[in-house]
Amino acid sequence: MISRARRVACLTAAALAASQLGAASARALRLPDEQPFPSRAAQRAEVRTLIADGRAIGCGGGNVAAIALTFDDGPGIYTRRIIRVLRRYHAHATFFVVGNRLEYWPSLPAEERRVGTVGNHTWTHPWLTALPPWLQRFELALTQAVLGRMLGEPPQLFRPPYEAHTPTTDRIARSLGLLDVLWTVDAGDAVRGATVRSVSRTVIAGLRPGAIVLMHDIQPVALPALPLILQAARRLGLAVLSVPELLALDPPAPTHHCPIGPARA
Repeated sequence: MISRARRVACLTAAALAASQLGAASARALRLPDEQPFPSRAAQRAEVRTLIADGRAIGCGGGNVAAIALTFDDGPGIYTRRIIRVLRRYHAHATFFVVGNRLEYWPSLPAEERRVGTVGNHTWTHPWLTALPPWLQRFELALTQAVLGRMLGEPPQLFRPPYEAHTPTTDRIARSLGLLDVLWTVDAGDAVRGATVRSVSRTVIAGLRPGAIVLMHDIQPVALPALPLILQAARRLGLAVLSVPELLALDPPAPTHHCPIGPARA
């Protein structure tokens, strides 16, 4: 159970975040409760357009009151419980999976896709920039092939481990039909000493239209922090979507600058 003091602290952080949304939030289009989300075909078409543009994506356009929640490094022992929380709050997410973990969690990508979408996070989670181009391609292509067999279609989204990528990495990803997806807010749940309070406060303080939030479904602290984050997003009037949903509803303009979230609390 979450203590009353911790809950009050998180509510205070949410109120502070709401005050910081300011004019940007006032201009953002609020989604109606029964918003018909773009079809998967429309989402895939928008992602293909962004791939063709040849740039990495770190946020939406900031014109719609919505964020994208992402989880890296799974699947793992907490993933199924995270999926249950997302369902309880009618929220969606994107799961960037590490290919060599799929042997141990073969059923989870299909479950993840029911609450959003699945992305490519390489086969072994290496520093890609330390690898020759042929091995970078192997890391991405093998994960593409395995996930493609599991899901019936290969992922369109790629997140480089440790945010380490070069123009060569980006060209390889595009050649495999992948869009580089970075983030606006790092929850800090993978940092030594992370707590429910530090993770939830960091994310809540960075909630704003178009934000892409980085979390990790293999980190135990992410699970209890998630309801607090989803409650805060609801109070702020922000829909919680997958990355393709956010991009289809609110793609960033070519000159759009992604606001970076606050330092870890």
